[in-house]
Amino acid sequence: MLLIVTSENDLAADYLILRLIERGQSYLRINSEQMAQYGVTFRVTKSNCRRYIVTPNGQSIDLSDVKAVWYRRSIDPIPHTALPSAQRRFVAGELRQLWTGLVLDPTIKWVNPIDKVYVGEHKVLQLRLASQLGFRVPETLISSKAEELSEFVIQVGSAICKPIFHGLYIDGQDRYSVYTRRVTSTSLAEQSTIDLCPVFVQQEIPRSADLRVTFIGEHFFCVRISSNAPDLIDWRIPGTSLSYTIIDITQDIKTKCLTMMNNMGLRYAAFDFIETPTGDLVFLELNPTGEWAWLEDKLGLPMRDAFIELFYGE
Repeated sequence: MLLIVTSENDLAADYLILRLIERGQSYLRINSEQMAQYGVTFRVTKSNCRRYIVTPNGQSIDLSDVKAVWYRRSIDPIPHTALPSAQRRFVAGELRQLWTGLVLDPTIKWVNPIDKVYVGEHKVLQLRLASQLGFRVPETLISSKAEELSEFVIQVGSAICKPIFHGLYIDGQDRYSVYTRRVTSTSLAEQSTIDLCPVFVQQEIPRSADLRVTFIGEHFFCVRISSNAPDLIDWRIPGTSLSYTIIDITQDIKTKCLTMMNNMGLRYAAFDFIETPTGDLVFLELNPTGEWAWLEDKLGLPMRDAFIELFYGE
């Protein structure tokens, strides 16, 4: 059985599950927000160890039947709202530790392992590894000194600013995405709060297109993402008009990508590159839980089948 650890609003999980149902494959989806609603039994005796859960609809599941795990979203249970706030924080920690311990099993296949995802999400580490492997990477500076940042922008000529982590900004019930944007030496010099949080700036690389390069086990998918917008910085901004083309990349780039994945212990990764007007590829980042379903939907790429082969194969 495949265990899918995710959240309620994971459209990629919905999309894959449709194919699992078509193919009659066994799976169990657990949304992190609902974990507090499950019954849990963990028991160690002299002869064995048992891990059982009971779903909200009454189905009893023996977790020893799980043969592979698709780790899509972090384990972050939401305690019952009837609890006082201090108790909710305590219970949230208890639930997080319990569920992580329940599902962890180093003897089965994980895509990707929890600890490898945690390490793999660090952009600073990614840039170090990419540079060591011989990828072309943008000149980069992360600093909390406005003067240093301003001087960097002057040196590289044109620069962009991006989040160090995921770019999700939460304000009460409101959520916002922080996208990559251009910055100037003047705008950075005028920011009085830079010393409160380091800023991530990079040399702006002239682009003809962006590439999303996805590795799923032994399978590889490369898509060129193009736009007619002359000043486009971040193709993920909603409303951007985009076109998609299936292409190939050199064996050298493939080998570097696979080496980076192997070094990080990943079975799945979505790489982002800039394609320059001269055809060079510049490494931006990789995402160990990156989105992919929209590419299969638009281009008919057999990505779901690649995942299923990875999950259920030897």
